[in-house]
Amino acid sequence: MAGQTRIHVLVALSLSAMVAGCSLFSTRTPEPPDTASTFIWIPATTPQLLMSNLTGTLNLLDASDYIRVFVSSADSTSSGQKTFSFTPAPGLDQNSQSIFANWSVQSEQAWVQKLSSILPANSQLIVTLSNSVSDQSGGSNAATYSADYVISIPTSGSSSALPSVVQGSFQMQLALVTTDQGTKEWRIVSWSDFPPHTGTGPTWTNLKVQLSS
Repeated sequence: MAGQTRIHVLVALSLSAMVAGCSLFSTRTPEPPDTASTFIWIPATTPQLLMSNLTGTLNLLDASDYIRVFVSSADSTSSGQKTFSFTPAPGLDQNSQSIFANWSVQSEQAWVQKLSSILPANSQLIVTLSNSVSDQSGGSNAATYSADYVISIPTSGSSSALPSVVQGSFQMQLALVTTDQGTKEWRIVSWSDFPPHTGTGPTWTNLKVQLSS
């Protein structure tokens, strides 16, 4: 009898431990999702996806991914190798114009990196494109993309000298390239910046000048 009592006690203790252990796996209130970064790079198989990558990387001030939207020496096209070029908005003084004399993809990366270093940690831009038009009438391997843009910059403290908003319009020449990975993707070959259709204020060009000085 004593042995049976001992067994009953051990069984009871084991069941209690199992019940306690199960409570460790009880349903919890789900945590809210991390919405700080919702952008995911998608291979630019269309001009629209290329623009999504452009705005997404700028929103996050991700300079390393940002430069992937531009044509590079590793890309090949049906008409040979291409080099990126940027044409600033009109109205610059001579010193500002000289900044763009040798503008390159590395210059694009540099201004994003500098902006990121000036703004508070984890800052994000709000880049909005509107009235966009994509034209591939020149062929299946080339396209023209134009749009109006507004960029909101979260300036504060040491970054207060920056404009809080830049706006204007651009026209880009795009090319369907073969990447060094063998994939077919769209890239920006040239970029022409223009002031807003109405009103005045700093443009993307002005922002690049300020961050390149």
